[in-house]
Amino acid sequence: MKPEAASIDNPSQTQVGADLPIEAGVSTDAIQAQLEKILSSVDFTRSERLSRFLRYAVEQTLQGRGEQIKEHTLGIEVFDKTLSYDPRIDPIVRVEATRLRSKLKEYYATQGRDDPILIELHKGSYMPAFQKQEQSRADFPPLGATPTQPAPRSPRDWKMIALAAVLLLAAGATFWASVLHSRNLSLQRQVEAAKPPVTEREFDLIWRQFLAPETPTFVVFGSPLFFNSRQAGFFLRRHVLNDPANFQSDDNFRLLQERVGPLEGPRYDYAEMGETIALQRLTAFFGRRGKTLTALPAHVATWESIKDGNLIFLGAPRMNPLLRKLPVEQDFEWGADNNIYNRNPQPGEEQTYITSDHRDAVTYAVIACFPGLRPNRQILLLTTHSAPGTMAVVDYVTGLESVRAMTGKLQLSIPEGSEGTHSYQMLLRIFVDKGVPVKTEYVTHHLPQQPSDIR
Repeated sequence: MKPEAASIDNPSQTQVGADLPIEAGVSTDAIQAQLEKILSSVDFTRSERLSRFLRYAVEQTLQGRGEQIKEHTLGIEVFDKTLSYDPRIDPIVRVEATRLRSKLKEYYATQGRDDPILIELHKGSYMPAFQKQEQSRADFPPLGATPTQPAPRSPRDWKMIALAAVLLLAAGATFWASVLHSRNLSLQRQVEAAKPPVTEREFDLIWRQFLAPETPTFVVFGSPLFFNSRQAGFFLRRHVLNDPANFQSDDNFRLLQERVGPLEGPRYDYAEMGETIALQRLTAFFGRRGKTLTALPAHVATWESIKDGNLIFLGAPRMNPLLRKLPVEQDFEWGADNNIYNRNPQPGEEQTYITSDHRDAVTYAVIACFPGLRPNRQILLLTTHSAPGTMAVVDYVTGLESVRAMTGKLQLSIPEGSEGTHSYQMLLRIFVDKGVPVKTEYVTHHLPQQPSDIR
């Protein structure tokens, strides 16, 4: 039965605080109104999952069932899990509880700073608490204080008042001129505010750190090595020559010189078409969210130039020397034969994923995220061995439906409180027809080992 409502301004009318986490003087009607206001705010209208979570928790508590809000119950009632749902295996409730607490804090720090009711979800509990939100009283005299009588004003005081009035009129004229001048700017801001949000919540698990406005993000893409033969009059490339620092000691380079004469270079006059298209799509994805993405070909990128930012490595590892020197442990490693070797195979996984030619009907891609070279930075690998694979993997991580599927897999094991700092490695299979990716499917993923999160 719903507790009896009482006025927020008359504490004596409410009796619910004794049994529920409700401060005396706060009515259930006021709580319901506050709930609806929160759910209509921008952040919550963009997240159906968080809205369902908060509504369920508040309404169950107001109906006297707050103590029954457990992790297993939330998984079934809010997150559509089956009766066999096991929170020890799937921590989605804890993950979303962390997000909900964070969003409530953001709401009350901005839009809700003047709201009369404070709804909180304390850590370690799924039952919300309700109380009056304290308002600043610094500008008001204490209750019951006796007003003091002003002293008679002297002629000097009246002169100062007249001068202040003149200055006030001048300031008012300046103010209204400024208002008239800024009308267009105000209208423009209203139009911008009415536009759909530029960053969808669904992308946060993958892109939140990379889209942070205060941190630069660099994408490093492959630079194929070409050589110039003056004797033959053309440029040429051999696909196994990719290291600009050691190509002269490579037998393949010596073999080329024996066949076509002395070679000059290396030169970087060419980029893979698939990487060029993928780079354009990735840049557009960032641009739509107000973020500048700095693209660097591999032969230009140096650790000194990119170490302070978030890093994205795009395309074939064989054409990206820095990627081969990255200080991370990859479970899915590309071999020189273009096969993927699974260094940490899990039950049901293969040890080798064979993809021998970039024109094959099937190719693979690896998406891997690691901590960056500096604190609060991240590294994202979007690696394939072919142009179609590069296009497909970028489309996968920038498409709303595929990102939803991707985060659905990853959230199974992302621990509570780690939002924005996670690591993962995911393997995709890509079906190709005549150089065009036609279907991309999830194969498997690995997450770093985490200690058991026992509540």
